[in-house]
Amino acid sequence: MVNKRSLMVASAAAVLTSVAGVGSAAGSGSSGSTVLDLQLNEPAGAAVAHDASGYGNDGSIGSRVTTNGAYADFPYVQPNTVSYGLSQLITIPDAPSLDPGQSTFTITMRYRTTHGFGNILQKGQAKSPGGQVKLQQPKGKLTCMFKTAAGTATAGSGTTPLDDGNWHDITCVRTTSSVTMYVDGVRTGRTNHTTGDLNNAKPWIIGGKPNCDGTKVTCDYFAGDIDYVTLSQG
Repeated sequence: MVNKRSLMVASAAAVLTSVAGVGSAAGSGSSGSTVLDLQLNEPAGAAVAHDASGYGNDGSIGSRVTTNGAYADFPYVQPNTVSYGLSQLITIPDAPSLDPGQSTFTITMRYRTTHGFGNILQKGQAKSPGGQVKLQQPKGKLTCMFKTAAGTATAGSGTTPLDDGNWHDITCVRTTSSVTMYVDGVRTGRTNHTTGDLNNAKPWIIGGKPNCDGTKVTCDYFAGDIDYVTLSQG
């Protein structure tokens, strides 16, 4: 069996090498304090995604999400046809450790899909007081956005779609002055812009929007597999 923690270390090392050329602030984000570590290796039928970071930020696994001891699988749902609510998602309750604030904040994950749509990871929605973090893949091209009343910055995966059915290691680093994305250890996008103090009362959600109706708010659930998700501060 592949050791996912070894994969995480290798991926982080590759990112640190790339970041070395773009400033020490981003580099420190890749080696900060891990506040969420979901390996998603729970057995079939599991209802809890266990946090290995030591912060106790366990997630609730929706009834439509399946686990198999290696990764979590999110089933296909045709966009804007039905709202499944939290049953289609993994939900991590809000906690002080999970708000990006104004500090360097790093998201890493490993995923695969053959569908070119879907919200993969987010904290807050478009009008949430305190701001929003969102990873989505319109037309298969991944974007990572940090947004507050003070400013918005989005970094992307480049021109090549990632909905190719292969596993991809993703790192998104938010500093006080930029947002940068890496795909499989290679920097693919960077936006230099402040994003202010991001602090909301919303949970972290894996797999889509917690609140959607298909009309005013699109229901574009992620369909595919997620191997792990980690969040780091500082």
